[in-house]
Amino acid sequence: MIGDRRLPAFGFAAIFAVGLLAFEPSAADPAMRLDVQAELDRRQIALGETATLTVTVTAQGVPIPPVMEPTVKGAQLFRQGSSQGFSWINGLVTQTSTVAFGVRPTAEGDVTIPSIRVLSRGVVAQSLPITLHVGKALPAARAGTSELFARMVLDRSRVYWNEGITARFTVYSRVRLDGVQSWDPPDAVGFWTEVMGAPRSGRVVIGGVEYDASELRVTYFPTRTGRLKIGPGRVHLRVVRSVPQPDPWSMLGLPEEQIEDVTLETGTAPVDVLPLPPGAPPSFKGAVGDFSMDVRVDRVSIRAGEPVTVTTAVRGDGNVASAGDPDVSASVPARTFAGGAVTTIDRGGERLRGERRRDVTFIPEAPGRMAILPVRFSWFDPEAKRYRTEASDSIRVGVQPPEAWADSSRAARAVGPVAALRTKPGRRGELTLEPPPASSAIAIASLLGYGVALVGRSLRRRTERDPRRRRAVALAALASGSHAVGHEKPDAASARLGELVRKAVGLRYDIDVEGLATNDALARAAGASDANLQEVEHLLVSLDRLAFAPPGSQKGDGGPEREAVEQLLRRYRKELE
Repeated sequence: MIGDRRLPAFGFAAIFAVGLLAFEPSAADPAMRLDVQAELDRRQIALGETATLTVTVTAQGVPIPPVMEPTVKGAQLFRQGSSQGFSWINGLVTQTSTVAFGVRPTAEGDVTIPSIRVLSRGVVAQSLPITLHVGKALPAARAGTSELFARMVLDRSRVYWNEGITARFTVYSRVRLDGVQSWDPPDAVGFWTEVMGAPRSGRVVIGGVEYDASELRVTYFPTRTGRLKIGPGRVHLRVVRSVPQPDPWSMLGLPEEQIEDVTLETGTAPVDVLPLPPGAPPSFKGAVGDFSMDVRVDRVSIRAGEPVTVTTAVRGDGNVASAGDPDVSASVPARTFAGGAVTTIDRGGERLRGERRRDVTFIPEAPGRMAILPVRFSWFDPEAKRYRTEASDSIRVGVQPPEAWADSSRAARAVGPVAALRTKPGRRGELTLEPPPASSAIAIASLLGYGVALVGRSLRRRTERDPRRRRAVALAALASGSHAVGHEKPDAASARLGELVRKAVGLRYDIDVEGLATNDALARAAGASDANLQEVEHLLVSLDRLAFAPPGSQKGDGGPEREAVEQLLRRYRKELE
């Protein structure tokens, strides 16, 4: 028997700690990452209720920093608990730490939870601020009606046009109910209404008394300005009541149950709807909330007469059905077909979320170059009280000529070997066994060519074994391509040079730039200085301006930009050699 191989618990902890230290990157490692996210379990509560703030810190390559309790004006915070975890994927250790805080407001109004900042080994991260809307406290139940009543609470009473309001219709009961309650659509003239899923059930304590509570959440979006009203809401219930028997000997004196139909009604609440401020950008179409946009194409190389489809997706918090679709256009004349928008609504969270997706198809008729021009989407942010705009990069699409038919007149013809020549003309001329001088020259040239092929093969294998050398050779090919575009027109040359610059950035910093926006590609260029990134960004902007300038504008001949591209390629190649 060899012996007991089990280790005590502290032995495993020591081995794990040594493993973390062994695989921890240095401070200069680009794999270092630190992120912090703060979330509330709900964005609106009544005074006297408590919300939960969850702070999650994710660290990769650096130790997990502690999370300090933030100072919040207008609320009391207390620590509820914490947890930690880790994952080990491809030799990289990612650690997470989650801390939960209870948030108890002390007054009505908006409570702002500031950014939470963490620091670890010089790496800084901070979360975004969060706003908690605090409404009026729930009134105490009145005597005589405390066993069954209904209330309505709004998360806010002053909003902008098309800004969402969440109303909570709640039934509180201390009696037995038969089946489930049935809500009538609450009165709300001047609002677009969306019910947020099925009612939620639970138990709450009001004034020291415990109740069964069933809550229905409804989101309202005002369609006009001024002073409007929400409510009342009505709910129909079936209450089971016990009626004692008059005869104590009847059925052994057991009480009899009866079903009573009850209708409860909530109060009403006024809402002040403000108009949107002036200065809306041209691309604004009525979206109010917190949105983002994504633009994609199904392919970047087509033949003339073939379609290319551009998909725009607008997603976020708010009335996404009324957000409108961003305009999509191409740089060249093309047949255009716009599909219908598809809207998806998520009603499971605290706020209404959704996505609006639309396809626009372009069919260019002539070969050449085509670009999907930058797509812009604007919305009004009610939290920041300002308009926001998100724009995509221009997307280049290559349009090749239509596929040509094969030309049978140019079929390859078989050529046989050259016969040895006679030394004397005529039928009696003799054949010689010595090869003619031309054949000897061909043999020597073949041997030299074979030797050159062997050397080239060796060099290719060496290049394949050395990634930096392979990238340097590719940069040299790009430099040759930059010389070839010198004979093209300035706009066509600028478009091709822009593609060469993007490929050069990918080769220099070993990243895949295919399908990435310019900002995303430059953000992944690990080791690049800020000056170099600014140089590349300014060069690409200049090339786009030359490539897509309207006809007749003063856009120059592109000479300085071509020279700047050649200098950039030479420098990148020298850095890799």
